[in-house]
Amino acid sequence: MYRKEKYKNLKRYISITLLSIAVLAAKDPGINAFYKGDFEKAHYYYQERLKKDTDNEKIIYNQGTSALAMEKYDEAKSLLMQSLASDNEKQRAKAHYNLGKLTLQQQEIDEAIVHFKKSMLYDPDDVNSKIMYEQLRQMQQQQEQQKQDQQQGSDQQKQDDQQQSDQQQDQERDQKQDNENQDGQQQDNESRDEQQQNKSMDSQLKEEDLTPQELSKEQAKNILNAMKEDEKESMKKLILSKARKKGIKRSKEW
Repeated sequence: MYRKEKYKNLKRYISITLLSIAVLAAKDPGINAFYKGDFEKAHYYYQERLKKDTDNEKIIYNQGTSALAMEKYDEAKSLLMQSLASDNEKQRAKAHYNLGKLTLQQQEIDEAIVHFKKSMLYDPDDVNSKIMYEQLRQMQQQQEQQKQDQQQGSDQQKQDDQQQSDQQQDQERDQKQDNENQDGQQQDNESRDEQQQNKSMDSQLKEEDLTPQELSKEQAKNILNAMKEDEKESMKKLILSKARKKGIKRSKEW
């Protein structure tokens, strides 16, 4: 927005100049047509004159200036550059001034500055060239400052992004380490629990080994019968032994 407003202000200072205002009063139909706004008629007039006077730098300049007013920029630039061959420094100044306007309209600010500076050098009394040169230099410096500010802002943004990325990586690394520590702690706890459980099972097994096993009724009955038979046999042997000592004979055993 600021640049557009600045550009509009610059256009106020720009006026397309022909050779001499004095000529306007009388004898040049091309100049009369030009200042009446009939640029096409002026352009045609100088075009026809060039057919008869091809090396006349004044006519070349006037045709180029008419082409510039018609926004025929390529033709205007070619003709105005040819008119710089003139030995008249003030005409060179005017040609550079119009070339400065042309390149400015094409937004070629650096080239426009060069032309306005040369116009000012060829004609130090040309106020318009000085104004245009100073205005464009100021605009150029402001644009350079804006580029520097943007670059600094871009560099700062990159630095902030890198710092944020580094912080995020550090957080992820710390989180990973915490997870690994938690997993290791959990594994240690599980290992201790397993060891304690194994010890408890071993203790329980020993207690079970020391505990008498219960007998079934059938097993208990068989054991009792066996004990009775053993007792009966023992009694029999005891009686026989006593009988022998007393000399008693028994005809029949139990």
